[in-house]
Amino acid sequence: MIMRMSDNPLFDATKPPIAENIRAHIAAMGKNFTQKQFDDLFGRIQTLYELKTVIYIEEITAITQEIYSQPTIGDDMISLKTTLGPNILPTATVVLETPGKEHITSQAAGCSSTDAICTAISDATQIRIFLKDLSFHTIVEGVNSLGQVSITAEYHNRQVRATACSIDLLEAIAKAYLTAINIVMDRVNQQLD
Repeated sequence: MIMRMSDNPLFDATKPPIAENIRAHIAAMGKNFTQKQFDDLFGRIQTLYELKTVIYIEEITAITQEIYSQPTIGDDMISLKTTLGPNILPTATVVLETPGKEHITSQAAGCSSTDAICTAISDATQIRIFLKDLSFHTIVEGVNSLGQVSITAEYHNRQVRATACSIDLLEAIAKAYLTAINIVMDRVNQQLD
């Protein structure tokens, strides 16, 4: 599904990202962000702007919704490296940062790059979830459009849904899968409290 491109970008070469404009957009969406969430959002918008200069409101909305739906505690992805190609077994290496600021590196191979990424993340977190559904769509038209991955996973017969955005499909898959695991960890921690 490709969303219709806006008539005018929110930010372009003549209008770089400004914190006040982003705060106004968040307020118009009815979202209340912590300073940490806003810093994450603004940093991601600045990174996106460096990559493609033109950013549409739909892309900012997608990133805002992703950050807003994140569990407050969980692992963060520091890096992702994949190897794939004809006659090569796909592999993925992930580096995650735990809430205690420990870095965990995990490498895995799989039948596909998605399988390798999910296995590496599961190995790093020591939580296994079953990926049931995965869909990807671009937010607006164009080669450098921000894309959004939506997944449904299962953990102990309970479904977990997560979304993530990136220009890179494999990064978006990794982020969505890690978010699903973070949601599972959050649920488990709530049950233990």
